Amino acid sequence: MRSSFAKSIYVGAAVLGLAGLSAVTTTTASAKSSAVKVTSSKALTTDATTRNVNFTGTNALYSKPGTVKGAKVVATTTTAKRLAASKNGRDNLRAYRVATTNRGSVYYKVVTFDGGYRGWIYGGKSTSKFAGGVASYDTTKTATAPSSSAVYTLKSSAVSSTANKAFYAQPAWAQYKVGRAKVNGATLTSTSAYKDTQFTFSAAVTNREGDTFYKIATAPGATDLVGQWVAASAVTSPSEFNASTQVKINIATVHGNVVDSFNYAPKNVTSSEGTAVDLSGDSDLSSEATQAATKAGYTLSTTDNINKAALKAATIGGTVTLYATKSDQVTMNTKVFIASADPTQQPTVANTTTDTSVDSAAKAANLITLPSNTTFAPFTGALDAAYTSADALAYLNGNATLKTLYSPKFQDTNASGTKTWYEYVYTPSSATPSTFTKGGTLNAVYTATKTATTAPSTSTSTNTSTGALENKAAKDTPAGTSTGSAPVVTAPTAGTPAH
Repeated sequence: MRSSFAKSIYVGAAVLGLAGLSAVTTTTASAKSSAVKVTSSKALTTDATTRNVNFTGTNALYSKPGTVKGAKVVATTTTAKRLAASKNGRDNLRAYRVATTNRGSVYYKVVTFDGGYRGWIYGGKSTSKFAGGVASYDTTKTATAPSSSAVYTLKSSAVSSTANKAFYAQPAWAQYKVGRAKVNGATLTSTSAYKDTQFTFSAAVTNREGDTFYKIATAPGATDLVGQWVAASAVTSPSEFNASTQVKINIATVHGNVVDSFNYAPKNVTSSEGTAVDLSGDSDLSSEATQAATKAGYTLSTTDNINKAALKAATIGGTVTLYATKSDQVTMNTKVFIASADPTQQPTVANTTTDTSVDSAAKAANLITLPSNTTFAPFTGALDAAYTSADALAYLNGNATLKTLYSPKFQDTNASGTKTWYEYVYTPSSATPSTFTKGGTLNAVYTATKTATTAPSTSTSTNTSTGALENKAAKDTPAGTSTGSAPVVTAPTAGTPAH
């Protein structure tokens, strides 16, 4: 509006051109008499929820209606465009006054939800609807609510005696100056009183930031929260698992007993069931898992080799088992050495291990490691407690992953020229007794038995005697033609478990 007004003055002066001074004076007086003025300014009184708006990016924000003398820019059109595209709920706008000018233009006074920007913006030519630099805006979008019969409780990570990051009077940043839930007229500042409350929900929405909130339908013993909202990330329901958006997290002892379980929805994941999602660096998941383990009386680290590998290989709709220990327990890495039961089947490659803690049988063997994505319950015991060779073997034979290992398949040709597929089957034969130490290692020796097997689904012919150790799921990968040697695998870095 300001630019068009200036243009009209310029054109008028050009038309006058060589006219006399009196004509110029008359024109100037006429311009002053037609200066833009506010003829009406009043507070908007319609329902506040109908006055949520967003910038369109076509007009700037001013300290006064834009064409009025003295108006200063509060936010340029570039800033308005940036705020219009923002994914932050703090940038939502509430319109609260309307003004009209003697030129028939409408201006709205607006403020961002965080109060960072406040001013007047052009709103078209009618007060019946928002136009020009602002448009009506829904601060939330309807989402799929859980089943009305599904029972939810607060996650361990959402229970606090000093903070409330779970309950809201309205979904976060959905309405101007409406924040945390209120109980008996006071803003709720802790959630510990509701740690065992069972909730059901009647509706769900997502806010501008993409966070989901559930409207509380029932809360036995906490009826003061009915009708208010809870962050979906703050609640869990073992009976209500969404395979399209969640990963099931089990907290288990090293013996496989599940002590706690919760459903976790990674942020910013829009893919469907089966999509790989790396949770190894997810701080929210780490915090929730650690607190769940602590609540059950256990200690858990999401950064140890086993748990980190499990989180890294997570999939939407899948289950991840994280292992926890008692506070006085330590877990041991596992090193596996291969020794053939048949001296003629010993590896032909020179042994490279110099670990003096390994017994004589292991020194004549090759140190091997499982594929990096393999996980298994660790060898665990009380700090400084002794364990025997029998204890270690019982652990290995009782572990579904470690009790039987396989080499890649390979072919051998006998004297008559007949080709047969074989694989080496490795089983625990001995282990070195020691004590449980933090970061310690269990050293075990496996016997390699050459066994006839079926042909793999695909084959290669590389005439090599080497190959990587396989777990059961991958053992059909061929390793080429063998010269009769057990597979040779490079020793892992010291202190790294074979998984």
